This record gives sequence, structure tokens and C-alpha cells, in this order.
Amino acid sequence: MSMSDYPVLIGGIGLVKGRIKNIGLAMVAVCDEVKPIIEQTCAFDGLPFKEINMMIRWAEYAIEQPEIGPLHKSKQSLDVATTISLSAGKAAENNEQKLVALVKSELKKVLQAVEVKYGMCQVNL
Repeated sequence: MSMSDYPVLIGGIGLVKGRIKNIGLAMVAVCDEVKPIIEQTCAFDGLPFKEINMMIRWAEYAIEQPEIGPLHKSKQSLDVATTISLSAGKAAENNEQKLVALVKSELKKVLQAVEVKYGMCQVNL
């Protein structure tokens, strides 16, 4: 059983010293925006998970390829992670639209990687 009513949960952690102001608000906004899209497309139907737990890590340098972590069958959730550069986050932190766009861009990469690995239907954000 899922721990949430959201099909995608997004969190963040810094791997280097520094923080990105307002990124939490952007993560919530993206979760709210993609929930009806994923539910309407039935993207997770037939898959071994009903929830994606995405972690955005900020580091010195971005890593383009998302990391697909373990599948938790008992919780029906999939862990994934993506890495952005702290400087990209800092450049967007004072502009809500840019920050939401940054988070959404990372989610698109994650969803594409999950599509390839699990055969999930394409989700257009």
C-alpha cells in the first residue's frame, strides 16, 4: 500500500555545502501538477509500483543520467535519484517559474528512464 496519495513524491538533499532557497515549494508544486496527469494516463497500470520516490541531489556538478534505485514491492514504490549542480539551483532560486521548470526537467529525465526500464507508458509533462 502506498504511503501517499501522490504518484510522485519529490525530496532533495545537498551533497555539497549550500542550499537552494524555495526548492521545497517548487517540488510540491510539481508533485501537485503531475498528479492528475499521471492518474489520467494510468501510467503505472500493470507496473510493480504505484509510486515513484524521487530524490534531487545538488552537487558541484550535474549528472545527466538518473539513477534508478531499488523497487520496494511491499510498499509498491520505486526509488530514483537525479543530480543537479548547486549553481544551477542557485541561479533559479529567486524565480519560482525557473525553479519549478528545473524540478520538472529533472522529473522528465526520471520518467524517461523509468519508461525505458519498466515499459511505463510515456507521460507528457
